[in-house]
Amino acid sequence: MTVRLPAGLDPFTGATRELEVDGADVAEVVAGLERALPGVAGHLVDGGGRLRAHLLCLVDGTATRDLATPVGDEVAFLTAVSGGAA
Repeated sequence: MTVRLPAGLDPFTGATRELEVDGADVAEVVAGLERALPGVAGHLVDGGGRLRAHLLCLVDGTATRDLATPVGDEVAFLTAVSGGAA
């Protein structure tokens, strides 16, 4: 499946923003990313095995924070955006 990575990870991915990775769930996708881009998993998942707070994971367009979420055709990791009203 296609995995998309945010520009903020460019220093750790060599500016790779999209690659093909196999996996049945988000955790397996992260493991596949780690095999393809050693060291990147630590920027996606914290020491407790949870998606880092500043990231959003979309599986086929649906947001999830659960690494056990089954995957389909596309997984995208995005930098979460927050802010207030002007």
